[in-house]
Amino acid sequence: MKNNVLKNVTLDTNEKIMKDFRKLKAKRRFCQIMLTTKRLIIYSIGASLSEGRKVKRRKMSETNLHAIHQFEYYIDYSRNRIWVRLIGFLLFVGAIVGGYILFRNLWTPPVYPYSQIGNWVILGAAALIGLLLWLKIRKTLFIKIKSDLNDVTTIVLKVNKYNELTARYLASKIQPFIS
Repeated sequence: MKNNVLKNVTLDTNEKIMKDFRKLKAKRRFCQIMLTTKRLIIYSIGASLSEGRKVKRRKMSETNLHAIHQFEYYIDYSRNRIWVRLIGFLLFVGAIVGGYILFRNLWTPPVYPYSQIGNWVILGAAALIGLLLWLKIRKTLFIKIKSDLNDVTTIVLKVNKYNELTARYLASKIQPFIS
């Protein structure tokens, strides 16, 4: 298979391409989607689990538009685990307290070359890392397509404008086929 979904698909005589999404940014994989007048074709390459082992898998999923009975997309906001956020908070507070101690000259650190600036850089980096661990929120765009009886196709994408517009466009074109 080639990394272009157009070269891997043969169309029927009266089937036409409605839209081709080649620039999708998927998480930890490569993904393309093509919508024709009869089918939704999803092509992906990436790591997946097979019998408990990580394998690199090329997958092409073709779904008839009349077989789709549920199409949903949503953005999932997730934070770090509570113990990681607690470590980040403690690191941030420790860097602020260390900066106060260093500013007031309550403790003199050992002298090394560029120690005047180096101590502040280390404290600033610690405070920044602590803030990132404490407040970071990850966003993920999920597209779930349910067809036939138990066939569920899930696509995990990064959140950007192109991916969101792709999900909206697919939902608007597939909605008339869902009864």
